[in-house]
Amino acid sequence: MTQLTLTGDEAFAYGSLASGVKIVTGYPGSPSSGTLQILADHTSEEDVYVEWSSNEKVAAEVAIGASLAGRRALICTKSVGMNVMLDPLMALNLTGVHAGLVILLGDDPGAYGSQNEQDTRLLSPLLEMPMLEPATPAAAYAMTIAAFEMSERLRSPVILRETRSFSQSVSHNVEVPDDLPSAPQLEMIREPWRYVPVPRTAIGMHRELHARLAALADWADASPFNQISGGGEFGVIGCGLAYQKLLDVIGEPPREDLRLFQLSHLFPLPRKTVATFLDGLSGVLVLEENEPFVERQIKAVAHDAGVHARVYGKESGHIPREGELFRWQIERALLKVLPEMTVAKHFTEAEEEAERPKQRKNCAGCRFGDILDSLRQAADALGQTPLLVGDPGCLVTVGERLDAKYAMGSAIGIADGMRRAGAEERAVALFGDSSFFHLTLPAIVNAVHHQSDVVMVVLDNGATVTSGFQPHAGVGRDVRGGTAPRLQMDEIARACGVQWIRKFGPDDPPERREELFREALSQGGLALVIVHAPCERPS
Repeated sequence: MTQLTLTGDEAFAYGSLASGVKIVTGYPGSPSSGTLQILADHTSEEDVYVEWSSNEKVAAEVAIGASLAGRRALICTKSVGMNVMLDPLMALNLTGVHAGLVILLGDDPGAYGSQNEQDTRLLSPLLEMPMLEPATPAAAYAMTIAAFEMSERLRSPVILRETRSFSQSVSHNVEVPDDLPSAPQLEMIREPWRYVPVPRTAIGMHRELHARLAALADWADASPFNQISGGGEFGVIGCGLAYQKLLDVIGEPPREDLRLFQLSHLFPLPRKTVATFLDGLSGVLVLEENEPFVERQIKAVAHDAGVHARVYGKESGHIPREGELFRWQIERALLKVLPEMTVAKHFTEAEEEAERPKQRKNCAGCRFGDILDSLRQAADALGQTPLLVGDPGCLVTVGERLDAKYAMGSAIGIADGMRRAGAEERAVALFGDSSFFHLTLPAIVNAVHHQSDVVMVVLDNGATVTSGFQPHAGVGRDVRGGTAPRLQMDEIARACGVQWIRKFGPDDPPERREELFREALSQGGLALVIVHAPCERPS
């Protein structure tokens, strides 16, 4: 064994390797991208197959296929990417898995690199899939190993949740094996209807799913990842990294004036353990980020157990529902409910910036501003004020110039809807090259089929830049830097039925840009302008 200092990203990666993972898929998006890239950088293709999939749905489907064929698989996704994966997951929950399958989910409280700060924990009850969240990278390493084992034993996918701040947190002296273990390949089970959810099988499968959830609830109640310490008549529950932040404020447990609960199993909740913890308490403060997901479950357990402890948290106004939860906010909440309590270290709002996760400015050299300048000049020459609709990603640097921006692949449909609702101005859909391959292609097919009147502008910058310059299907290389087929966007669009396609590059003069944009804006119907403008990596 070797002792290592691991970040959250590294802990999930090493835990997966220690579990014998063989297939790793994902789509770039922080947090969670770091773990996939670490696995690609520290393994060979013979040991572990790793891919940046064209989108999260495909990533999930490749991993599901690997699990059914008997190999352990890991899916890496961020919060909004989980939304894209929902369709196959809502069938996978019914069939269950074969070899262990773990989903590493990266949420983004504070919206440091996302268009929202959605609390993806709320999807776990909908999916009826277990979700765990570690407090430290050391716990993440051990939890990943346990997740693969329980996934395989109970035939359920297991979701491990992290946040951006957690991905950059550090644990020292984590013991990892010197050699990669190899999980045995399970023999594929080929039974009629086993992995085929249809109306005739759905009810029976749903009943089996609930039986698995009951077993997962027993696992949660027996799990070493939920720990109770300290004493007193007031309790504090810390979820994930919030528990470690709590310890930074109050000092290491145990404390005789506080009963602490490190809660890692978010769903199913370890209800018996929670009821034991609540027994005899006058009140409990729940520390979690974003929505009162755990807080509401704690209230339900207290009600069912006949416990009269008052629950404090987001719904009582003691903990904010927006943004990352900072240490000064935890201290303030504690002193509000326990004015006489002493803290080990004092934190202030002025120190908040130091707690924020570090961010790389991948988009610092974005050229979309220049492209929009050329588009605007062309429109001015025609007396037009076009509607500008963008996708996430590249458009983050010019957001103030857009009329709307929603999800990956949505720009074309939204622009088309504006025109069909009677908007008189030309509508321009703006998106990046990675978005083109992600979810824009179905929108192009729809626009061709319905003869839409939209100008499409794609910025071909040669990578998935916003998330860290990862490759995509139009780059010509794979996750490890090897040669891969390079798909051409103009050829694909033409095959989909787009007739008017023009391209220009960084060496073309501004006059050429404006000329092409004038042509696109002047003609009716569907048009595509491909702007080749490679971005430079930040130093």
